[in-house]
Amino acid sequence: MPYTPRRRMPRRRQQALHLQSDDLCWSIYHPDPDEPIVLSGFAEAAALAVDATELPVRNEILVLLDEHRRVTAMLIDPPAEVGLLVGMAALPGVEAPFCQTLCIVVQPEVALGPPHDDDRRGYFALRRAHMAQGLLLLDVILTDGDNIRSLSIGCDPDPAWFDEPAA
Repeated sequence: MPYTPRRRMPRRRQQALHLQSDDLCWSIYHPDPDEPIVLSGFAEAAALAVDATELPVRNEILVLLDEHRRVTAMLIDPPAEVGLLVGMAALPGVEAPFCQTLCIVVQPEVALGPPHDDDRRGYFALRRAHMAQGLLLLDVILTDGDNIRSLSIGCDPDPAWFDEPAA
């Protein structure tokens, strides 16, 4: 397989739409349409998870993807109800259709090894909630900026990463 350089997160911040829900400030980041972010496999998702810590994220990023696994938007620290019901939420500035999601959770430290029981239950609950909305939850990736843990690969006997994205 030919080597392709790792695409880093763009440094420009004007692509973020800043929002406030009650006391929670959160953002919607729109990738540059001339430099799309494509997650063709787990390696790209892992690199995005590590790079995402360069964004002003406190807890999590919900990545919205189309059928070709192109990132259409990233919700940075969204309210819990938006993260859970993203398929039904009317999000400002998110006109591009999406049918897949990826959740990146930033933690102070990520322990390596198999997922904990709480992580497994949470992953499957979020996956069921997204499936009920017609969305495919690709993964929940835990990261501390150095280490990553995929709950999809750790919990699911047939993770979506092993399926080819739409051509």
